[in-house]
Amino acid sequence: MDKIKFRYHLDEATKQLIVMTKTLCYNDFSDNYNYILTPNLRTVDKDDKHLNEKEISVLNSWNKFEGKLLTATEVVDLFHHDNKVPVWIDMTVYEARPDLTVIDLFCSRRLREEKELMHQGLHPFHVQVATPPDSLKVEIDGKFDVNWKKKRDDHNKKGGF
Repeated sequence: MDKIKFRYHLDEATKQLIVMTKTLCYNDFSDNYNYILTPNLRTVDKDDKHLNEKEISVLNSWNKFEGKLLTATEVVDLFHHDNKVPVWIDMTVYEARPDLTVIDLFCSRRLREEKELMHQGLHPFHVQVATPPDSLKVEIDGKFDVNWKKKRDDHNKKGGF
């Protein structure tokens, strides 16, 4: 997949994600989007044979951006390598504020050409809404707070839960 198509898929999947999330969550969403990159695993075991040298190198570069907010352009630059991109990328809204919407990109560490990608449509993207566990669910008019994961993570950093 070339960079232009990948960027188009990222932009369109982002739009679809926001539309879908708004149907389930009561938050206000900004059109100012940033992304966080979350590989399905940040380490490589010495016996891990399914990643090639390039993928290990790419993972090492991704790890430098752990917890950092990225623009769409930065995402494309980090994910696109010689027309190969992650096999799958699950998208969820991580945080919604009036001035910023943060989207988590939970992704495979394996890079593949377009014909090998998972998910139909705007591959490799798969839009999802993470539902909070009952213990963290706060509803207003049948909709929940999309910020529940961010609040949980912030609370855990402070030694809570």
